Amino acid sequence: MLLVVIICQAAITLFSVVTLPVEVDASRRGLQWLNSANITHGEEHTHAKDALTWAAYTYFAAALGAIASLIYLIMRFMGNNRD
Repeated sequence: MLLVVIICQAAITLFSVVTLPVEVDASRRGLQWLNSANITHGEEHTHAKDALTWAAYTYFAAALGAIASLIYLIMRFMGNNRD
């Protein structure tokens, strides 16, 4: 059963890592769009940049969490097979 969970977690981890550049680029393009459409100005633009940067960081945190979970599960699986 643990092997099935590892396979599912591997798929989740792969998805998180593959979509990471897409999401970071989306935040960058969103900021460019706000700039070119003159939607944000001055301090408002600084706050929008900060918000979009932190939004991109949430994807890094999710990818790191998925990697850590996968490593933990693999270690548990390997530890259970020592018998």
